[in-house]
Amino acid sequence: MAAAHLLAALALLLTTSPLSPLLNAAAAAAAAPREDTLHRKSSIAVEDHDTHTLRSPDGAFSCGFYPIYEGAFTFSVWYTDTAAAAGDDDIVVWSANRGSPVHAWGAAVTLRKDGTLVLTDYDGTVVWPSQGKSIPDVQYAQLLDTGNLVLKNSSGDIVWQSFDSPTDTFLPTQRITDASKLVSTTQLQVPGHYTFRFSDESMLSLIYDDDNTTSVYWPDPDFMYYENNRNLYNSTRIASLDDSGEIFSSDFAKSHVRYASDRGTGTMRRLKLDYDGNLRLYSLNNSDRKWTVSWIAQFQPCMTHGLCGPYGVCHYSPAPTCSCPPGYKMKNPGNWTQGCEPIFEISCERKQDMTFLELRNTDYWGSDQQRIEKVSRETCQNVCRDDCTCKGFQYQAGNGTCYPKSLLFNGRSFPTPAVRTMYIKLPSSLDTSKLPIPQSNVLDTVRHQLACGPIRTITMEQNPSNLQKPSQEEPKWYYFYGFIGAFFIIEVFFFTFAWFFVLRRELRSSQVWAAEEGYKMMTNHFRMYSYKELVKATENFAHELGWGGTGVAYKGILDDDRAVVVKKLGNIRHSKEEFHDELHVIARINHMNLVRIYGFCSERSHRMLVLEYAEKGSLAHILFKSKIFVEWKQRFNIALGVAKGLAYLHHECLEWIIHCDLKPENILLDQDLEPKITDFGLAKLVNRSGDNKIVTRARGTIGYIAPEWISGLPITAKVDVYSYGVVLLELVTGTRVFDLVKGEDEKVHVMLKKFIKMLSYRLDKEEPFWIAEFVDFRLGGEFDYSQAKALIKLAISCLEEERKKRPTMESIVESLLSVDLAANH
Repeated sequence: MAAAHLLAALALLLTTSPLSPLLNAAAAAAAAPREDTLHRKSSIAVEDHDTHTLRSPDGAFSCGFYPIYEGAFTFSVWYTDTAAAAGDDDIVVWSANRGSPVHAWGAAVTLRKDGTLVLTDYDGTVVWPSQGKSIPDVQYAQLLDTGNLVLKNSSGDIVWQSFDSPTDTFLPTQRITDASKLVSTTQLQVPGHYTFRFSDESMLSLIYDDDNTTSVYWPDPDFMYYENNRNLYNSTRIASLDDSGEIFSSDFAKSHVRYASDRGTGTMRRLKLDYDGNLRLYSLNNSDRKWTVSWIAQFQPCMTHGLCGPYGVCHYSPAPTCSCPPGYKMKNPGNWTQGCEPIFEISCERKQDMTFLELRNTDYWGSDQQRIEKVSRETCQNVCRDDCTCKGFQYQAGNGTCYPKSLLFNGRSFPTPAVRTMYIKLPSSLDTSKLPIPQSNVLDTVRHQLACGPIRTITMEQNPSNLQKPSQEEPKWYYFYGFIGAFFIIEVFFFTFAWFFVLRRELRSSQVWAAEEGYKMMTNHFRMYSYKELVKATENFAHELGWGGTGVAYKGILDDDRAVVVKKLGNIRHSKEEFHDELHVIARINHMNLVRIYGFCSERSHRMLVLEYAEKGSLAHILFKSKIFVEWKQRFNIALGVAKGLAYLHHECLEWIIHCDLKPENILLDQDLEPKITDFGLAKLVNRSGDNKIVTRARGTIGYIAPEWISGLPITAKVDVYSYGVVLLELVTGTRVFDLVKGEDEKVHVMLKKFIKMLSYRLDKEEPFWIAEFVDFRLGGEFDYSQAKALIKLAISCLEEERKKRPTMESIVESLLSVDLAANH
């Protein structure tokens, strides 16, 4: 009894002490642990958003009230602790009331007695219900390890799930059906105009959709469905993202999946339709807990419809930039979704003199009033001039096709003459001679402020009829004109100063950035360097790294402290073509197992590339010369990484890219021994539809080149598969292929063929001890037997004399991933 009185007195003391508020808060936090279920007739209050959330059993996801800005909350599901470690915002994957936030007090989510999960605001108003009708047998709500919020009945069956009503993100195992779609979220946390869903033609598509316009921009609407590797009118309409990073859809031709550059299990992933209308697959790096883009739908941001709003033009300078054409101004500074508006008026009630301004390499996709074939440009111009609602026309000079347009939307400028020329309609009274025309200048040497406002000015040539002859009395007015000229120059300096320090800061908010990895490399890293910059970076080319197939490489340090390799191409007369070939490839590649190319130099006779620096050097150096010991696991990872890089070149690039000189010298290793394929000087682009197209002037390295190369047969991607087989043998044995087969020049293939037959014979005989003798003795027997056997078997298949029997790099990656998965289990 005394003990009971003592405890009561102690409790009274604690509740009346100055520390009681802190103790009560701590007690409340302890009493309200994060749970994975919400039972019927239970609630989560917005006031408890810090302490009361649902948590998935593995702790990867949380569900509850999420603050989107001060005093406003959504009921959402988000990744737990992945952003906190990286210093970023939480990654929200689903929201019940996106665009309709609730207040910071009084709001609650309740699992009602009738089985409906309901979100109410402070005044009891229902903001969101889980379903339209009650489900009597619902027992509880639960957040699964997949990030799926579900309602379950007494039998444990799912009767409702958040996966059926996604917002802007798909998660692995979530089905994409005919009824489901993603809608982008704007930076104001409201639904945007971009959707990701199956189109009316049953093709998985990215679509711009608002009250006035609906248009597909991925897959590319300028190509037929088969050119986009799609099937038309497939009624199945089902797609998914799996754990390994593969994106499958029923309309992908020949089951052609899209997959992450880091494809494999054990990685958190999410497929998100971002605010800029691009679809990106994000992967979570387990070491630094940061999200990186591992796949992207649209490599060219300006292909996204509506990016710059009505009348706006998207162009590359070199970053994706929005600008208004001559005669138009930005409607709402800082918000390009509203586009531009005319600075003139065209009245349909009275006749006006109109002119047409030519915008070269510019396209306004869609909004065609009609299609008129086989007419002259003058006829097309007259059709648009006579129609008051016509804003301009597009004309194809080659076939005489005319497209008058009722709206200038989806404007884009490309640095290629293949795009049709646009002619916009302007009053003749409007002087456009000094107005800037938005043009793409990706390879321009001029540095640009990457803002949507100031653009590269292309001054129009003046009409000779407007030029006046010099006055005979010019000397009389000489001083007067000099005074006016001086005043004008001072005024120009004043406005330039004002723009630089005041307006430029305001215009920064209207920048349109390429967030994807593919174009980020071109815009933020890939640029033209001056010869003077590279001389300084390399300390006058003092630190030579070695010679390659096209020249010598030097180590350098850029002004931003990045370590780089500067590759100085040797024979200028012959290297110029190869140099431009490499530039053509650079614009199309981005993969973690390919060396990143930061830029180039092309001044006078200088031809150089600026490449990513790999700390550990080449695989050849580490495997055959260095004292650095490469463990078996690292060797297997190198084999897998090289396969992934080649598979990307062969199957995922916009054009078919063949390396043509794969060998250990062209495989570099970073600090973590992650392989990166380099030296694309021999790579040639081959049309996907032309398997027999011959690659000219291609060279290779004896011992690594395929037999069909020597015999003069057409070069296909299978030559890289052959070279990869040789590299596999060298990874397993730690020995050069020359030391294995003891041959010279053309005899190497004969000796290697006999050697492969011997390996194949031993594999068939299932001799237990020869593999241990075959594997690099420096490993001391520390290797995975099943992996070693699989690599040898794979090398034998890659080194088939008949190229049709060799596997593709895509199937090789699949085989290695399955072997790795089996070994880890």
